[in-house]
Formats: sequence, structure tokens, C-alpha cells
Amino acid sequence: MISVITDTSTYADDFLCQCSSGTVHSVYNKTINIQTPGQLLALQSASSPQSPVSLITNLTADRLESLHIEPGQAVRLSRESIEILSSGTPAVFRYSPAHIYHSKLSAFSSGASCDGLRSRVQMAVGKSRAGGFCLLFSPCSSKVVEDSLILSAAREHMSRCRLLLRKSEYLDAARTLTRLVGLGIGLTPSGDDFLCGVLASLTLCRLSNHPFARRLAAELERHLSDTNDISGTFLRCALQNQFSQAVCRLRDLPPAVEIVQSFEAVGHSSGTDTLCGILYALDLAGVLK
Repeated sequence: MISVITDTSTYADDFLCQCSSGTVHSVYNKTINIQTPGQLLALQSASSPQSPVSLITNLTADRLESLHIEPGQAVRLSRESIEILSSGTPAVFRYSPAHIYHSKLSAFSSGASCDGLRSRVQMAVGKSRAGGFCLLFSPCSSKVVEDSLILSAAREHMSRCRLLLRKSEYLDAARTLTRLVGLGIGLTPSGDDFLCGVLASLTLCRLSNHPFARRLAAELERHLSDTNDISGTFLRCALQNQFSQAVCRLRDLPPAVEIVQSFEAVGHSSGTDTLCGILYALDLAGVLK
């Protein structure tokens, strides 16, 4: 049986033009991660949330799991198909995406748009029940934060970064926020997701060339190996201004209820941790301008 890749991003589509082989990196629920030179690509089950490295298939999660793909198996890639080779019948995914979303994030045309987005994201974070870094933005969660070493450390780094920015100490601020890399548990630690959100906000608010933004990007580039491969993949994408479909849709200023729904669909708390990073940097925008 030949499966079909139905949806992807412009980033993954372009990347397939540059590589011809790889190996299976890891297999998780609903996802087969493929290691290619310089980047991971992710074969995912139908209707999965889309990231810059997503290759969405027409298979259900159960069907994808039934292929019995294992780490280390060789992969052959082309513009026509992706083949995972094994001692038995290879798993073949015909590359025929009907939808390719534009994953490169662009800035708002005016500061007013950032202000409008901030109010909606703040409402969305307030509505979320996902936990994670959302607890740092809830006035009712101080005891929970104090009892969590991860959340307490994150709050300290965020507060210190904000203070250093008010003093225009941009390098120290960047180094402080970079301490969030790898902070947390799971496939994508909360600190990494949060930092992806920070980078997204800096782009949206036309601050990518600010001295703080440039120093933060340089520090993050140096520390990509401080987290796991999968999380590092998304940070690397963010540094290249490539983001998930949920993030890219923020340029349309969707209602808060749509924002929280789209971000809560991404992992256990990964999406909302990213949303918290977006809110944090939107709050900083006034200090940086």
C-alpha cells in the first residue's frame, strides 16, 4: 500500500529539493522523525498540527503505528516520494501535497497590529488550562510556581531579562533568557517552546534587527546542542524565521478563542508554552522600541 503526503510547509517542501537520503531518527505517537543532513523532517498522521518540518500523511495514528518503522532504518527521499527501507516491504509515501502553507513569518505593517495581537494573546493565555508556562502568567498560581523548580527558575530568568533590558544591557539579557534552553521535560521542553514564541514576536513586531534580538539569536545558535534533537529542530527553524501554522496565522489577528484552540492542539503544553513566549515578548516590545 502506498500512502500519500497531503500537507506540508514551504520550508519542508524546499528542503526536499536539497536531500536524497536519511535515516529514521525516532518514532513517537503519530510521528516518524527522519534525520536528513542538517534537519529533521516529521511524517505525521492525518489532521496533525503543522510545523515547518511537518509532512502530513493520509494515515490515521493507528495506521502509521502499524507500519512498524524503527529508528536507524534507511530513508530515500525525492520530490516524488519518501521510502523507508527495511528487510521487508518498504513503506512508501507518495509526495503529492494538496496544501502547502507558507511557513516563513513576516512582520506586521504597523505597531498597532502588535498592540491588537497582545490583547488577544493575553486573553488566550488566560483562557488556557494547559498548565506549563501558562502558570507564570496566571495571578492565581503563585503557590504552584513556588513549588516547581522549573517554573521558579523560568520566572527568575524572565524577570532578570526584563530588568536588564530596561538598562539596555542587551548581551546580558540575551544570555539570561538563553538559560531557558532545555528547561523542562518532554520532547520539546517548555523553555525551548517559549523561546520559539519570543523569536516569533520579535519578527511580528519588526524587532528582528534590534541589538537584543540579534544577540539573542546568536546566543541561541550557540546553545542548540543544550537541548534534544527534536526541540533543537524547532529552535533552529525559529532562528530561520520558520514557524508552525498556528504561529503564522497570528498575522491575521484571529479571535482569542481561535488562538487558544489552535495552540492547545500542539502537544501537551508545547503550543501554549510558545504562546506564553509570544506574550512575554509582546510585553517587552515597548521596552525595546
